[in-house]
Amino acid sequence: MPLRKQALLALALAALVALLAAAALLAARGSPVAGIALAAVTLAIAVAAADALWPAFDPGGTSLRAGRRDRAEVALTFDDGPGPDTAAVLDALDRAGVKATFFVLGRAAEAAPELVREAARRGHLVAQHGHGHEKLHLAGPATLAAEIDRGAAAIRAAGVEPAPFFRAPHGFKSALLRRALRRRGLVLAAWTRGVWDTERPGAAAIAERACARMRGGEILLLHDGAGEVAGEREPAPERRREQTAEAIPEIVRRWRAAGFRFVTLDRLERPPRAAGGGVAARLGGLAVLTLLITLGLRHADVRGVARALAGADPALLLAAALANVAGLAAQALRWHVLVRPVAPRATYGASFRALVGGYALGLVLPARAADPARAHLHARASGSPTATLLATVGLDHLTASFAFLGGLGLFGLFAPLPGWARSAAWSTLAVATAAAALAALLARREAAAAHAGWLARTWARLRGGLTAAGDPRVVARSLAAALVGWAAETLVALLCLPALHMPASVTVAVLMVVATTLSAAVSVSPGNAGVFELAAVVALEALGVDRELALAYALGFHAVHVVPVALLGVAFAARGGTRALTGAAAGAPPDQAR
Repeated sequence: MPLRKQALLALALAALVALLAAAALLAARGSPVAGIALAAVTLAIAVAAADALWPAFDPGGTSLRAGRRDRAEVALTFDDGPGPDTAAVLDALDRAGVKATFFVLGRAAEAAPELVREAARRGHLVAQHGHGHEKLHLAGPATLAAEIDRGAAAIRAAGVEPAPFFRAPHGFKSALLRRALRRRGLVLAAWTRGVWDTERPGAAAIAERACARMRGGEILLLHDGAGEVAGEREPAPERRREQTAEAIPEIVRRWRAAGFRFVTLDRLERPPRAAGGGVAARLGGLAVLTLLITLGLRHADVRGVARALAGADPALLLAAALANVAGLAAQALRWHVLVRPVAPRATYGASFRALVGGYALGLVLPARAADPARAHLHARASGSPTATLLATVGLDHLTASFAFLGGLGLFGLFAPLPGWARSAAWSTLAVATAAAALAALLARREAAAAHAGWLARTWARLRGGLTAAGDPRVVARSLAAALVGWAAETLVALLCLPALHMPASVTVAVLMVVATTLSAAVSVSPGNAGVFELAAVVALEALGVDRELALAYALGFHAVHVVPVALLGVAFAARGGTRALTGAAAGAPPDQAR
């Protein structure tokens, strides 16, 4: 990703965090309606911007964004042609024995119809890219219809029937574009990796970018043109794509050496469509969050809460935030120890970035989205299957649960615990024990054969993620890291007490950790917002703390968790977007890439 785009992404994420912080401040200072309205408008704009400008963002799941990750397939796609170097690209593909997909511009097809015919004659897939490379995210129905239909007509006039795929110029899209494509029986096609060959960095650099972090189902975006007239005598250097043509042999060689085969988009096997329950879970989570905020504001003196927050000690809150970062580091180590047996090439840095990146995404996605998010991010870094890493996340939660129970039991020897805490501990022990027994049983099962069906292979990958459960030394190291993490979490809760002018009490801090940890088990709202505060307030009120002070503490305690995660997420994005979040590793071997 070019530096300019990295900077814009970082600026956008920073603006999002700043606006949400301003909304929280408005609500805390006695203007809850204005704060909620600002937060709602900010989130709505963020979702709309992501839908328009992020090619892979598709809440409905109707577009083609990637192939199946468990298949050793990769698709080469070329945009903006035909151009002066399309013939060289076709020749390079022929020599490599590869078929690709060409997203053709109508105006370029009108200028060089013979190249469109030649691409189809050689067995490549010819699809639509609009007519004049117009940005379509703000276009109205008439403009959309003209762009789609004129582009299709130009391809047909060249003697080729276009394939039912459409790639939006720049990846910019809208609900209106989706509707227009749906009416014409076209599928919106995105990509998994932009190679940025238009920067003309040289054939070697293009090949390196195209071959980094190999994994199944990749759709590579390259260019064979720039929308120019193919027959012009002296095209400007920046409009030439000869470097792309020169890079094709090396790209093909590396992917094939890693065990992959090249396919056109119509032959790329798509992953099964996610069930519609995901949208329902998001809406339900937001509804619960809204209800909790409304109830909280109705039964609390907002001005009293604001006064308590205004009088908070910023130095102690900063210390609590730093303790939370230390806790994140311990959590990442706890998980990394369990990941290493199934992903030997994984680094601790990749585990930390994936963990924090997952938590950062969980701040805006409800229903425990952080867990699959961190597994997916780590899969991009290590090349291991997402299902396998998702199983390590489950094992990580088990390790954390047993360390939590062990620490709570030790604490109970020195200080009395209220009845609700003891009941919660016994319930957690029962669930964790049953889950551990199931994990041990699954880990002993034999893996499915390579030719087995998709469901059997998925189960095999999930069982593979439980490998660490059979190694007592690995489990012991993970438990040790988990205990350090819980100690850091207790320190966070303890520092927040005097920060809000409450007596520093280890017992109260432990109870805050217990209450808020239990709230995470039933979290449906983004970032556990609302549920976290409710759990902390109920526990503090049971100890006789004034409701307004309890709510101020809950908000401060939650803030020192959320703010560092958000800032680290922005920092990782500024270092290079998704690749920085994932710590992408180049050249994973085939057994890790699939």
